[in-house]
Amino acid sequence: MQGRERRLGWIARRAASTQSAIMIVGFCLALAVGGGGALAEVFVIGSSAAAFKPGMVLKDDATLNLPAGERLRVMLPSGRTQELKGPAAIKVSTLGAGEKRNDGLWNDVRRLVADQKSASESNIGAVRSVVPKSSSGRSPAHDTGRATEAQFSWRQVSIDSDGDVCVQKGAPLELQRSAPGRPISVAVVNLQTKARASTEFGVGSATTAWPQAVGVEVGRYSVVLPSGEKREIRLRPIDPLPAADDTIRLLHSQRCLKQVEAWLRGQSIAGR
Repeated sequence: MQGRERRLGWIARRAASTQSAIMIVGFCLALAVGGGGALAEVFVIGSSAAAFKPGMVLKDDATLNLPAGERLRVMLPSGRTQELKGPAAIKVSTLGAGEKRNDGLWNDVRRLVADQKSASESNIGAVRSVVPKSSSGRSPAHDTGRATEAQFSWRQVSIDSDGDVCVQKGAPLELQRSAPGRPISVAVVNLQTKARASTEFGVGSATTAWPQAVGVEVGRYSVVLPSGEKREIRLRPIDPLPAADDTIRLLHSQRCLKQVEAWLRGQSIAGR
């Protein structure tokens, strides 16, 4: 009887030991995957080198070989960006060591860059195939104030979309429209204080001064267009402004997503 009990006790201890070993191995594997995730890849957002195009994802076992004079801006999994200059041979695994991964930002940037690439290719094809020239040698779109993509700015607020806008605290602000053409008047309302003031875009002007009477404090504002349509904007004054490598992280953390898009577009163009 005692021998049987001893055997059962040994079996129970062995099972417990095996289960503990399995749990430890599983934990170590999870730790290895999770801990190394932040170093797994970088994302190309701007490049003057033919071998690297915006939107490319480079794994941590890759080596970046940059010729002399070429530049490459990449985003690390943390959301921090870094400019690399040639001549250089840089191992991806050495970039961003120890930085925490930001999957939300990483996924948003990949989507925005893919959307911009798709839109750019579609626009080029459309312009080549259907836009005629006017007698002056320019396209009709130029004569009528064709819409252009907004450039990144800490001081301009677009009237073409709703959302959060990060601005330089204490700096004079401007309203911006994407299709300069005929003169229009717009009203800006401070939704906290109810202060209201109007400003006018001149003929062919893409910008006009933000009306000082409504203030520039953090909070919600409404821009009323001539049609009666309204844009709701939340100003987010920033001081101090971030370094270039941290710009996209700050914009994303403040939900200034249109500016993330504009900043990415500017980096893509600058790298060409």
